[in-house]
Amino acid sequence: MEKAIFISKIKDLEYVTDEYSRLYFGVEFCQNLIPSIEDLNYILGFISKKGMDFTFVSPYLTNKGMEKLKLLLSNLINQQPRNEIVINDWGLLGWIIQEYSNLNLVLGRLLTKQKRGPRILSLIGRVPDSMVEHFRQSNVDSLICSNFLISKGIKRIELDNLLQGINRPSHLLKGSLYFPFAYVTTTRFCLTSSYADKVDKPLRAIFPCNKECQNYTFKLQHRRMPVELFLKGNTQFFKNEHLPRNLSQLDIDRIVYQPEIPL
Repeated sequence: MEKAIFISKIKDLEYVTDEYSRLYFGVEFCQNLIPSIEDLNYILGFISKKGMDFTFVSPYLTNKGMEKLKLLLSNLINQQPRNEIVINDWGLLGWIIQEYSNLNLVLGRLLTKQKRGPRILSLIGRVPDSMVEHFRQSNVDSLICSNFLISKGIKRIELDNLLQGINRPSHLLKGSLYFPFAYVTTTRFCLTSSYADKVDKPLRAIFPCNKECQNYTFKLQHRRMPVELFLKGNTQFFKNEHLPRNLSQLDIDRIVYQPEIPL
């Protein structure tokens, strides 16, 4: 089992130990947090010294974010074309296919479309077993989706550690499992930006991003929610510290450890 660690900031390199053979770096959920070329080059120097494999993680994008990421990826690919790139935006995948060939592309967990809602737990025992089994699966493991992804150069998919368990009845692609934080939902409407230092203003408003998510994490609780949620920036997460025992049967051969709630 390959062990990877996922960080979003240079300072989080303090979490990297010899236990991990691969470093994930980047952001999944907000184009405003795309790292600088300087930070990326620093990371590339770090993994070179450590002899680690590298995976660059990208978010979903608008045109503005796409232009910034194109420069970053061009720099990365020109230096080290064999590194992995996690794709969380179909437009980015289209651009990469047009511009490059034979890259190690990975479908990010924003596009694997698992059923992540924690309230699914409350359905177990109340609905047919076949429905629960459906909630354990990902759309991309269907034969037609897997073959499409393979045809576009995707070699791996990223998965969350679902509370209701995971099943992969048809797994043509190897999987990575993120641990211990699983994302529930994300949006371009950032409640953290709306809240921070603006308590006298309505939360519905949209304010300029000052990267308040770097300083705030909110815990969310509700009587109908079986687990505590965490709001980090524009994204909600839950924590699941129990790994499945049948990872090899699921063709999951990599654990991606997140020492902090991801950005």
